[in-house]
Amino acid sequence: MSNIQNEKCKGKHFTWSKPMSHMLLEILAEKALKGNKPSFTFGVESFVKVATEISQKFNVQCEPKYVDNHLKTVKKEWGIITKLKNKSGFGGDDCLKMITVSKDVYDEEVKV
Repeated sequence: MSNIQNEKCKGKHFTWSKPMSHMLLEILAEKALKGNKPSFTFGVESFVKVATEISQKFNVQCEPKYVDNHLKTVKKEWGIITKLKNKSGFGGDDCLKMITVSKDVYDEEVKV
């Protein structure tokens, strides 16, 4: 196993780098735009394609189940971001790719 694989795959846990996550989202967005998402979720063939392309490009052993699990994580994180951005006093900075909030609003929020 190469050093790259050792860094990215620890035991049965697969670690996603930002470029890998970006590739996952690009491939799935392309499939959705082409109408290859017949329901509210992607099919196994979509996860196989992502896993194959990530394995080849990043020299790792990516499995379709890793893609499915990571997509669930991304959806969960996006839900948290959306919830925060919609709260009074919170906003977003597209240039910095960050949620913004004043110290007063933040201090009040973390008391809860």
